[in-house]
Amino acid sequence: MTSVFHACHSPLPYFPRKCQRSHPPRPSVSFPSSSFSRRCQSDARFMATSVKTAAWTTPDGSALQDGISEYFDKSSGFWEDIWGDHMHHGFYDPDSNVSGTDHIAAQIRMIEESLRFAGISEDPAKQPKRIVDVGCGLGASSRYLARKYGAECQGFTLGAVQAGRANVLAKAEGLADKVSFQVADALNQPFPDGQFDLVWSMESGEHMPDKAKFVNELARVAAPGGTIIIVTECRRDLGPSEKSLQPWEKKLLNRICNAFYLPEWCSTSDYVKLLQSLSLQLQCRI
Repeated sequence: MTSVFHACHSPLPYFPRKCQRSHPPRPSVSFPSSSFSRRCQSDARFMATSVKTAAWTTPDGSALQDGISEYFDKSSGFWEDIWGDHMHHGFYDPDSNVSGTDHIAAQIRMIEESLRFAGISEDPAKQPKRIVDVGCGLGASSRYLARKYGAECQGFTLGAVQAGRANVLAKAEGLADKVSFQVADALNQPFPDGQFDLVWSMESGEHMPDKAKFVNELARVAAPGGTIIIVTECRRDLGPSEKSLQPWEKKLLNRICNAFYLPEWCSTSDYVKLLQSLSLQLQCRI
């Protein structure tokens, strides 16, 4: 389940709003050459067999961070070849017939739908001019937002290979003066308080071992009146009579965690409680 959270950094009451979105079919992918196919199969085997080998109970989360960094540094080339430089899901209409060539447009639409849901103004005078991309991957969101708003954008990731590739792509697109990328930790961001008009987290929150610290850091670097957008994977909320997920659900989620270096899953309502505790004006879309 993908959830979109929009929070304004202002001491206003909590106003939840939930909308439904159908889950899209997985896009099909065609491989144009046998050598490309072999590379994809090799990278896919690496991803499928990647398992946690370090202690995941390390208090500071360093074992998890090292695993995430290594995983994405080794697999980013695979993602870029298959999905392009946007390392996130797309937004699809219900019952849409998706081909392998449609996913880039769907990924752009995911960005636009998130901005629209958050109510980012179309008035140039009110649009964000200072943006941070938390868990930036290859920096595609940063470059898109910088072009769209004429904004300065700083992105960061745990992977040195990712950050380097993101800077190369920014330079190639003529955005080196607007966009920059570095290696940094989302739980200890290297920025002063109130630095950014827009704090952007596109499908990076699921990797955070300490969700409370994660959202606190997002709020800390947001300017007064600024906007925080979190798009993240969540498990389902428990029913009124449930104390935990079903055993088969736990087993499936654990397999996903082992493959993609994820800590324990949290629910949409868990995020809502964390954000509400910070006295942020909040909207949620599932």
